[in-house]
Amino acid sequence: MGPVKTKAESLQNTLCVLALLALASCTTSVKKATSSDTDLSKAARELATKADGPEQVTPGPTSSQIIDPAFMRAQADYHFTLAEAYSLEGDVPRAIDEYKLTLLYDQNSPQIRLKLAAEFVKKGMLVQAVDQAELAVQQDPKLTDARLLLAGLYTSSKLYDKALEQYQLVTDQDPENVEAALYVGVLLAEEKKFDDSAKHFKKVAQNKKQAHLAWYYLGRIEMERNSDGAAEEAFVKSLASKPDFVESVIALGYLYEQQKKMDAAVKVYKSYQDKYGPSTKIASTLGRIYMEKDQYPEAYKQFEFIAEQEGDNLNIKVKMALILIEEKRYEEAIVKLKEIVAAAPDSEKIRFYLAAVYEEIKAYPEAIEQFQTIKPASSLYAEAVIHTAYLQKLLNDYSKALQTMAGSIEKRSDIPQFYSFYASLLDDQKQAAKAVTVLEGAIKKFPKDDQLYFYLGSMQDKAGMRDASVVSMRKVLELNPDHVQALNYLGYTLTEMGANLDEAEKYIRRALQLKPNDGYITDSLGWVLFKKGAYKDAIATLEGAYKLKPEESIIAEHLGDAYLHFSLRDKARQMYIRAVTLESDESNILKIKQKIANIDTDLQQQHVEQSGKPSSTDDGRNPASESK
Repeated sequence: MGPVKTKAESLQNTLCVLALLALASCTTSVKKATSSDTDLSKAARELATKADGPEQVTPGPTSSQIIDPAFMRAQADYHFTLAEAYSLEGDVPRAIDEYKLTLLYDQNSPQIRLKLAAEFVKKGMLVQAVDQAELAVQQDPKLTDARLLLAGLYTSSKLYDKALEQYQLVTDQDPENVEAALYVGVLLAEEKKFDDSAKHFKKVAQNKKQAHLAWYYLGRIEMERNSDGAAEEAFVKSLASKPDFVESVIALGYLYEQQKKMDAAVKVYKSYQDKYGPSTKIASTLGRIYMEKDQYPEAYKQFEFIAEQEGDNLNIKVKMALILIEEKRYEEAIVKLKEIVAAAPDSEKIRFYLAAVYEEIKAYPEAIEQFQTIKPASSLYAEAVIHTAYLQKLLNDYSKALQTMAGSIEKRSDIPQFYSFYASLLDDQKQAAKAVTVLEGAIKKFPKDDQLYFYLGSMQDKAGMRDASVVSMRKVLELNPDHVQALNYLGYTLTEMGANLDEAEKYIRRALQLKPNDGYITDSLGWVLFKKGAYKDAIATLEGAYKLKPEESIIAEHLGDAYLHFSLRDKARQMYIRAVTLESDESNILKIKQKIANIDTDLQQQHVEQSGKPSSTDDGRNPASESK
């Protein structure tokens, strides 16, 4: 039973692992391979090569050889040496063949059968493993390692009664074998016989040498049946028996975490560190908790210790880099990420992180260099390409940005976002018609992509194809009736066209229902109300839109239009001046300035009519002098 992971962790898996670990340490009376044994002779190499093909029929020893014990021993030692070498190299099939050949010359060796059983386990041939383990215990009933392996194999097949019988035989033969006794308790728990398991572990705990293990397993059993109080008591007793037993520290802390007693959990972990020094397991757990609590400096210290102990642990270094990014320590993050890249140059995720940090500090060429290492097959490719083109745009290199998108579409034509971003770049270059062509081609590939239709409709509008734009927006809503942007866009477009104002209002109100308090949608609603002649409601709605988006020129202009229609010239003039200061398009600036000039002309005419002589504006400045 390993470290705590989840409450429902399989006890059965633990049992098999422990049995195999025990097997790994077993000894044999058969001669072991020496370093020179790996230098195989030509004949041995030929024999080993045959093991890769179909199973060979190997002739047995001749009658004269059978009576020669020295020959039999030499042959057994030879094939055993080969088997051991292949096993160490991880060549399981050849190891199996050589152990089988060894048994031809030493049929009564239970240790060889045990070794063969272990190789069968590695290969996943559990039935054959059981056969060999059973023969081993038949040949040597006192071979503990074979019984432990056999019990583990029975357990994996859910033959619990047979497994329990093997463990019981081990404990009968060797009452001091605490390992087998612990397996009995685990097996009882696996059968959900929790009361029997608890009693058994308490009995095992009387052995002071292994009491900490017995109490630990008992605590795990109590956690399994949700007896938190009993589990806590067991873990505390385990630590009383062996205060530096890290597994019980982690288990007790985890129990507190499950109970949402985070302070108690941290106290347990930190107490261990204070008494016995840092532990990578404890540091990993504390680091996770500190990360969850956004206590990044504390988490970083824990991960830093792990990195010192496990220099090749790249996952920990990644966590450290992410903390540095979170704390905006970008230069340090870059150093850490470059260190990781040096160790794992093919890690595209790390290169993506590095590129993102470069982008954050506005080191755009360096960011582009890293983004461009992401290969087309990567799940990060789409984001990397769009980031690359966007940064090239920020560097005012539209030529490269357009090349990036066009080239990426050739490599991955299955990514719809490429077409929409490519179209937006073309639009920036006043090539709306070409953008329409790109998007029309994309829709042929992705006829159900509502977002592509939306981009197409917006580009058609910019290209002067308003009727086509309306058709595209209706298609968006056919595919996705709750597409907020399309609802607002279509409603506003119909309003601007002065047709179907009731339908336009319906679309806009639906958009506002889906996205309340949106300044742009609120402006659209105010504008359609204005067009319908509901001026008071229009003014109130547009004032609300202006509060939500006071930095948007078109909203200020719309509010000015509504004020003007209601003869609130001063307020209208103020809104137009505000709109001019916010507008970047020169043609729109001239249009708004003309509205200001018209108000000034009206005010002058009014003054002439009232006084009989011309006058400057109310504040003494020339008309539109406040504008840009």
